[in-house]
Amino acid sequence: MKIFQLRAFLLVLTTVFCLFSCPHAQAKEDTVRVGFFEFGDYMYRARSGQYQGLIFEFLQEISRTTGMRYKVVDCGNWTRSLQMLERDQIDLLPCVFYTPERAKKMLFPTLPLVVSFVTISVREDDTRYNFGDHAALDGMRVGVVANSKNVPALEAFIHEHGLHMILTPYLDMRSMLQALHNKELDGIGVSNLGKHSPFRVVAQFSPEPFYIAVNRLKPQILARLNEGLEKIMLRNPFYGEALYGKYLSANITKAPVFTPDEQSYLRQAGTITVAYDPTWPPLSYKNPATQEFSGVIADIFQRIHQMTGLNFNFVAMHQDQALSMVTGGEIDVLCALPGSYLWDKKLQVRTTRPYLRTAVAQIRHRNNPDQTQRIALQRGYLLSEFVAESNTDKTINYYATLEDCMEAVLNNEVDVAYSNIHTANYMVKNSRYAGLVISPMDSYSSDLRVAISRQADPRIFAVLDKSLQFLPVEQIDDFVLKHSMPKHETTLREFIAQYPLGTFSALMLLFLTITLLMGISLAIKSSSNRRIQMLLHRDTLTGLSNLYKFRQDCASLLGRANTKGHVMLFGDITQFKTINDQFGFSNGDELLCAYADILRRNVAENELCARISADMYVLLLRDEGWENLATRLRIMGDELDIWRKKQDMPYKITTVYGAYTVSSTEGRDVQLMLDLANYARREAKRNGGKPLLFYDEHMRQEALLHQELNGRLETALKDGEIVPWFQAKVDMRTGAIIGSEALARWNHPVHGLLMPGSFIPLFERNGLVIDIDLHIFEAVCKTMQSWRRRNLPLHKVSCNFSRLHFDRPEFPLQLAQIAERYSIPHDMLEVEITESAIMKNPEAAWLRLIQLKQFGFKTAIDDFGSGYSSLGIVQMLNADVIKIDRSFVQRDLPGQRAQIVLGSIIRLALELEMAVVCEGVETADQAAILMRLGCFKAQGFYYAMPEPEHEFEARLAMLVA
Repeated sequence: MKIFQLRAFLLVLTTVFCLFSCPHAQAKEDTVRVGFFEFGDYMYRARSGQYQGLIFEFLQEISRTTGMRYKVVDCGNWTRSLQMLERDQIDLLPCVFYTPERAKKMLFPTLPLVVSFVTISVREDDTRYNFGDHAALDGMRVGVVANSKNVPALEAFIHEHGLHMILTPYLDMRSMLQALHNKELDGIGVSNLGKHSPFRVVAQFSPEPFYIAVNRLKPQILARLNEGLEKIMLRNPFYGEALYGKYLSANITKAPVFTPDEQSYLRQAGTITVAYDPTWPPLSYKNPATQEFSGVIADIFQRIHQMTGLNFNFVAMHQDQALSMVTGGEIDVLCALPGSYLWDKKLQVRTTRPYLRTAVAQIRHRNNPDQTQRIALQRGYLLSEFVAESNTDKTINYYATLEDCMEAVLNNEVDVAYSNIHTANYMVKNSRYAGLVISPMDSYSSDLRVAISRQADPRIFAVLDKSLQFLPVEQIDDFVLKHSMPKHETTLREFIAQYPLGTFSALMLLFLTITLLMGISLAIKSSSNRRIQMLLHRDTLTGLSNLYKFRQDCASLLGRANTKGHVMLFGDITQFKTINDQFGFSNGDELLCAYADILRRNVAENELCARISADMYVLLLRDEGWENLATRLRIMGDELDIWRKKQDMPYKITTVYGAYTVSSTEGRDVQLMLDLANYARREAKRNGGKPLLFYDEHMRQEALLHQELNGRLETALKDGEIVPWFQAKVDMRTGAIIGSEALARWNHPVHGLLMPGSFIPLFERNGLVIDIDLHIFEAVCKTMQSWRRRNLPLHKVSCNFSRLHFDRPEFPLQLAQIAERYSIPHDMLEVEITESAIMKNPEAAWLRLIQLKQFGFKTAIDDFGSGYSSLGIVQMLNADVIKIDRSFVQRDLPGQRAQIVLGSIIRLALELEMAVVCEGVETADQAAILMRLGCFKAQGFYYAMPEPEHEFEARLAMLVA
């Protein structure tokens, strides 16, 4: 009977899945037509053909929030895009200023996207104009886009400054920019084009908000747009500001623009004395080796020197002494002053815009988590004044340095100390302070600014403030990461005492190294110099340059003044391991040599190639555009395929390359360029094996975050930053809670609450997700034990586990031991694994699920029907629960065919004694359809959102009441 049921299940599901997958069977959801025209970094079309820029990232976030789908319509130019909006040929038009006249022809949302301003921009090499020198603008030929609001703004600017300008209208941005490039114009009047603009701004004025205008016949779209904007701003009020910084802030390759008076000062300025506190790592400290000013702030001032030519004399002194000397005019500048402009008058200084925003950290002993009566503060810091003013009922002890404060906490002289979070994080990594923990504090702020003496030349302030404006936040991030690892000096006696075994091992390693070096020295003396050079610079198999030689040649080539733009490529042969396994290593070596010959033939003058390991190759090619580069790689691939056919290899051999466009930002840091290109290669392989993928800003931000998260995971797990949130599962007939799912959340001290999508994939790749999953499982068991002791209702809780667990034989026993540690019945715990994870290794998953059921745990297949072999899984795995993927509910449920499929799954799963839970239920209509189809268990925002432990406990407590 059981076999018959399985066969019937397979037959019916195969039929309905085929019907459901038919493209004509699905009702096509109406898409919103978005008007497009080239507009700087707001909207542009990349070489790959993708639409990119601030607008499209904002639209993606709105789509994610509301489910709105878009179709991009290329309008050609600004004038035509306005006409198409009015003629109902498009539904949305981004980058529109509000005017009463336009409000009669189109609809405007309640919230803008960003605030922009009008600029007058000139060619980068046009030295006739300087920023702020309005008199020099008289007589300019200025281009404007016809029908844009920039025209009246520019006319008002001309009138205000008494200028005469010849305004020439253009239909579109492209033709106007080309006219400026061809010197038919002196300048252009246009909204801020963004950090990649090839032109220099000499005036900016008229800040106004940009909106996404809506077709006047589509109020329903306006309602959805308003809904999306409001949700985004409620969740993150600074979302637009962050996008503005990403796309439109200062470019690292752009230099600040100075007035003639400021340029005069720069030409004659002498050395400026700058004070810094050497006890503030990683922000400012003395390099132990050179005794020079080092740290994040030192790098910032080095960048200011490069931008302005100013010379600085850095003097180490305590903060209160430095403040006194800046106030008295004895020194010119204090490099780091935390606080706000409100302190300028009190301290008699002028402060620049903030260049580094840091949280404030509270430092306490791990064994003393609750006491805060005795506080340690650094003498002379504004932060100390803030804390003291807020804690008048506490005992305040002042110390000279943060290290003294931490020693006081360690010795139980005080309960807590306060500092900026960068310095606190740096210090607690010292093994001496292993007993201390830090917590971010929302009640204080510590924005760092440069303080300038009021007795110094006022142009110092203007120059430093403008320089900081043109210092991108991404570069400051790099400085912070560079100095984030502590460089604590430890005496030899301390080191030996702490690491006796390591010291002995190191001495043995040193002895062996010396012996090895002596052997190498003898070998070198017995070989010819030509052979040495060959070993040092050439790959012995292919004859290509090796990595060492490639780095040298790259640095030399890129350092030449007459070289043009280049692209760094990092690639591999996709099927190399398979060929080695099936045809042997000799055939693999022949393939490597053949591909090396192809590269050698296709690399031109002022280009390089090398083999760096196994099937990994790197190239430095001239940057002649995306299409040209893709064509060249395709030609090399075709030559490799011709060779493959001659060798009678049965399938095509492909390559995957990551590319990075070389810019002046990296200088000659070849290794950094290789790392970025390699990162793009790995992303290409993860995203379906694209043959070529460029490294972009999104990858940089992701890599930066991943690097930080990877380094903090151990601390995060130890300090309880990663916690379970609970989302209720309910009986739709009554609304009663029947269980919950535990979902990981990271309470990051700097980035705030992180969703699993921002860190789980990273740790899935490096294997550390195992530690996270077990940490969440143990936290759930501990929480359930607490609920039990307080007589709260105890329902089944499900936990998600990576596929990596199912390759580990000890996994079921580990879960059993954790559950028994907290006396939680195994049948109250449910183990979830996704359908896609099962398909990675079905046999291992089948075995582990059997073992889990033997231990008494419940098992569930998550995301069922999300695109894999669902029928085969059901046939093979006898799970307790099938969780229907949310795509069925949110995207397809209204369709009749989708309901037929879903109804069949529900009925046959129930016949096979499997419970069915539908995920993603968000409306009453969805719930009604599901109950009509026979599913009565659900999980989704309509019933409950994921909640932190205390909020979910309150929900359980209400059930008791």
